[in-house]
Amino acid sequence: MAEFTVQGSTDPFLAAELAQGETVVAEGGAMAAMDHTIVLTGKAKGGVLKSLARAATTGESFFMQHATAQDGPGRILFAPGHPGEVRVVELNDDSWSLTDGAFLCAEDSLEIATKRNKSISGSFFGGTGGFFIMNVSGTGKLCVSALGAIQEMSIPPGGELIVDSGHVVGWPSTAEMAASLSTGQGGGILGKMVGSVKTGEGVVLRFKGTGKILVASRAQPAFIGWISSRIPSSS
Repeated sequence: MAEFTVQGSTDPFLAAELAQGETVVAEGGAMAAMDHTIVLTGKAKGGVLKSLARAATTGESFFMQHATAQDGPGRILFAPGHPGEVRVVELNDDSWSLTDGAFLCAEDSLEIATKRNKSISGSFFGGTGGFFIMNVSGTGKLCVSALGAIQEMSIPPGGELIVDSGHVVGWPSTAEMAASLSTGQGGGILGKMVGSVKTGEGVVLRFKGTGKILVASRAQPAFIGWISSRIPSSS
């Protein structure tokens, strides 16, 4: 099995050590450097139709990088397309759902697919990929990246974990997700909208069940808005 190591604390690299014949799959453009023993190709993971669905519905690349240690063992460095932390998740015959842009790299043994978002509210309001989200399943190592630092948050037994939609990175299949417009349980849609405006929290995702949710310290919409507000106007 491939060995992954996160190197560096601020904007780190992800290093993959491959034995001869091993292959890892990464987001398009993620390769930063590699040994000469590794052959890098672009392939439609899962076939053309699945790749088209993934690219159209989740914002991920149509072609993924396939890195194979063809001429002997080798090492390859991957780098996310945005500043932030990288985390390695061990899957053992289970599955994870990922928000847009969270996938960085995975062992070739894992199945990467696009699945329908079971939560209607999450499809409309969640910011997790709309009606479709990326799903990674099987046994092997999955590597994700996020804007800012990544924190693991456990779902309270018998309760809910509430996370702002822009900060969610990924969650296991043991967790059930639903979205709402405020952290309060009561009130109609208008009341929830007013509450969201007052608190500035926007849409939140509610997780029930078991497992740990990966939460990012930076929300992409807020970060993009902050950058945009500091770009001088052309007028």
